[in-house]
Amino acid sequence: MFTRLVCSLALASLALAGPLGRPKQFDLTVTWEKRAPNGFSRNMVLINGQSPGPLIEVDEGDEVWVTINNRMPFNTTIHFHGIEMGATPWSDGVPGVTQREIAPGKTFVSRWTAAQYGEYWYHAHHKGQLDDGQYGPIVIHPKKDRATPFGLISQDKDTLAAISKAIAHIKPLMLSDWLNFDSDKALEIQLASNMDVPCYDSMLINGKGKINCWPAEKYASLLSAQQQQMLKNGNATAVTVKGCLPKQVMALSLAFGKPVNYSAIPADVFDVCNPTQGSNTVIEVKKGGKCDDKNGTWVAFDVVGAYGTFTASFSIDGLPMYVYAVDGEYIEPQLVQAISVGNGDRYSFLVHITDAGDYTIRHANTLPIQIISGTATLSYRPSGQTVTPKNFTQYINDAGRALTPDVKFYNQTLQKSYPPSPVAQKADQTIILNMGNTVTGYLWSLNGTSQPQTQEQAEPVLFKPHPNALDNLTITTLNGSWVDLIFVATQVPQPAHPIHKHGNKMWLIGSGQGAFKWPSVEAAIKEVPLSFNLVNPPRRDGFQTLVAGKGPTWTAVRYHVTNPGPWLLHCHIQSHMLGGMSMVIQDGVDKWPVTPPEYLAYGA
Repeated sequence: MFTRLVCSLALASLALAGPLGRPKQFDLTVTWEKRAPNGFSRNMVLINGQSPGPLIEVDEGDEVWVTINNRMPFNTTIHFHGIEMGATPWSDGVPGVTQREIAPGKTFVSRWTAAQYGEYWYHAHHKGQLDDGQYGPIVIHPKKDRATPFGLISQDKDTLAAISKAIAHIKPLMLSDWLNFDSDKALEIQLASNMDVPCYDSMLINGKGKINCWPAEKYASLLSAQQQQMLKNGNATAVTVKGCLPKQVMALSLAFGKPVNYSAIPADVFDVCNPTQGSNTVIEVKKGGKCDDKNGTWVAFDVVGAYGTFTASFSIDGLPMYVYAVDGEYIEPQLVQAISVGNGDRYSFLVHITDAGDYTIRHANTLPIQIISGTATLSYRPSGQTVTPKNFTQYINDAGRALTPDVKFYNQTLQKSYPPSPVAQKADQTIILNMGNTVTGYLWSLNGTSQPQTQEQAEPVLFKPHPNALDNLTITTLNGSWVDLIFVATQVPQPAHPIHKHGNKMWLIGSGQGAFKWPSVEAAIKEVPLSFNLVNPPRRDGFQTLVAGKGPTWTAVRYHVTNPGPWLLHCHIQSHMLGGMSMVIQDGVDKWPVTPPEYLAYGA
């Protein structure tokens, strides 16, 4: 089984093109059916009979209507990740915040304007349905007069023409982790055991992969110094047959000393591995196409981190990558051999292929909890011809680490917007959020209070905003203000958290070790100026906080309130979000949007 994509043909979408100026319409039917993406059959979510779902492909400025038909036996919603939903917050897809859920047999129409450009994605925002395959890619082609950074890659006219054509037919690569049981079962195990249970069965690329069960010797050769120390601390000597830290070892880092019921964790979660042949995504590129220049062919990809838990290293053997956009916006290109991809991340890049052959696409988990990886194939050859197999340079191993010192990873610290995107030099409001566990190893919080995603709120915040901040679960801001969010990992040890904000991009303006002991960034800059960048900081809709391995850490982001409405702020690790690591930000409460009657009445 394989997926075929060529330079001259864009990934198939279901846009229903109407007359000029009419909305681009898409129809998504969500079902619950048995499939075996890694060779093991289980129930999963399909969108129009497939996972990932079909591409939503539009042009910047288009009005977009997405009709969501729920044909599953339970409620659902769909969130359009990274789409800012300017003036249409009722289409953001978050139950209890912007809408009521879509009940079985019901239909919801999400209407929004593609005011941005670049690569995005859509996914479930009900319980853990993202982990069941409910996601798909979005491509918004930029306006013709938008400035591009490709002149920083080459000044050759033929090369620039080939690059332009490649980007017009960009190929999404959806990277995901996969369990052999559904998200409800995963939640049941986590609740019963009182800890996260992040031991996965496969890593997929565009919904295809297999189950690998490697020899103990291979796992031992891939252990990092950190993993060796964690095993030692837990009186263990080896990872499990799935490459996971044993559950007693994992509990030391994930349960923070709180009681764990190990008997509630089925044996096959950690200690059983049955290999499969699975399936493989093959991306075919032919020589002699529209994306050729005088030396080879250009191919554009958009990597989407559709992970439920993992952060992974990504690379393509033998092909350095020009990363030219991050989270949908142009940057000054970086030429790298590997990229660290977290939950919700999007990286757009170009490769230049000169030698015919099959190139292995790799992603490998880099969190210490498990050694696991997945692959796909990029096939480049003359039309209708076979080629002699070649071994292209492998940049990363199955644990996601560089194989040689000269392998260069994408560096977010050096990320610069193209054109520059200035940030305010001072914030009007500062909110300090202390992250960590609460009463059990499964419950998490952004600010001392867990907000589990029960999906039971009948009245979304959009319909009835809170007049003031509500305990530790709601933040209120004024339109036009600049806001600093300081995420502090006070509980140690604590992993990095991929924090995503709906409705806005943010600037990463600073980070550091130790407690954040200042009332504001302005005060902190006076003491630790080198910890901040207010000149050209990275701008994204999601950031990884710093790992708190031996002591507290902090991460500071700044954003501009220009999009009034209720926007979810949350960790994108699914078990953390479901365990309460989220808040609602009532942005621009003084300019609150008026919800159309049909959305107010939906589901009432």
